[in-house]
Amino acid sequence: MKANGKDVPQAPDRRAQPRVAVEAVATVYLLKIACALRGQILDLSLGGCRIRTLQPFPVGIYCRVELEFTLNGIPFRLAGVTQSIHDRHTVGFRFLDLSERKRGQLEQLIQEMRAIISPEGGAVAILPEHRIRRDSYSEGND
Repeated sequence: MKANGKDVPQAPDRRAQPRVAVEAVATVYLLKIACALRGQILDLSLGGCRIRTLQPFPVGIYCRVELEFTLNGIPFRLAGVTQSIHDRHTVGFRFLDLSERKRGQLEQLIQEMRAIISPEGGAVAILPEHRIRRDSYSEGND
């Protein structure tokens, strides 16, 4: 990575679980302010996910949320907390209190997605039936 024309070493990835890049519609329920935001999952791991929201994200880190999405026909509604805010629309979430059943389903799903990704890397597991379309819903009506 370069900054001001100089090579800058990248910080090591601190994630405990490997992640897989995906594209899928998600809803983030902000429990503290009783608000729902629509967005798109950018990547997913057993520990959490990163979501790009259509509207600016209105709260800071360590706020309780529920994340709802469906991948490969499996619906998920997982408790979590905001872990990192990358910009006004891109937020990292850490999953909390995953049941053994949900953790198993998520683990199997991630393994299936890794099988879709090409061995050369760089490919994204795109699930066409879940691809977000800006015209598929109106902004701000959640």
